[in-house]
Amino acid sequence: MKMKLLCCALAFMAACNTTTQSQPATIQVSSSSSGYGAGFSADLNAFRARQGLGPLQANPALTRAAQAHAEDMARRDYFSHQAPNGPNGRTFMQRARAGGCAMRSGAENIASGQRSQAEVLTAWQNSRGHRRNMLGRNYTQYGLGRAGNIWVLKLAASC
Repeated sequence: MKMKLLCCALAFMAACNTTTQSQPATIQVSSSSSGYGAGFSADLNAFRARQGLGPLQANPALTRAAQAHAEDMARRDYFSHQAPNGPNGRTFMQRARAGGCAMRSGAENIASGQRSQAEVLTAWQNSRGHRRNMLGRNYTQYGLGRAGNIWVLKLAASC
């Protein structure tokens, strides 16, 4: 009788075991902005034109720096303008220089959770600080990076 109860208890416990092996999270990372850069450029410049400002030109060095920061945030699971001991520099200016742009003045917008360029541009337009960055009168160039749903926009007067 005791053996029968023990077997039933073990069978019951085995049936109730619902643990699963966790799989590491994967983040889709793009190595270039080719899939979304052109449309973003048109939308960003239309936004600036409505405010009486000139267009921004995509800059490969700024794009590299923006992409590197987006990928770094995604891989190391943080969200900040200040990278914790990042391989490409801690500040947005250091990252721009590491990407090949020796800017003297610039700005950086970051966002998380938006699924499309339209969503992220709208979010930035509706945020006072991000909007001010995109409407900077002295900025002539930009770079856009994306890793999953993490976005980085770098703006500069020159590189």
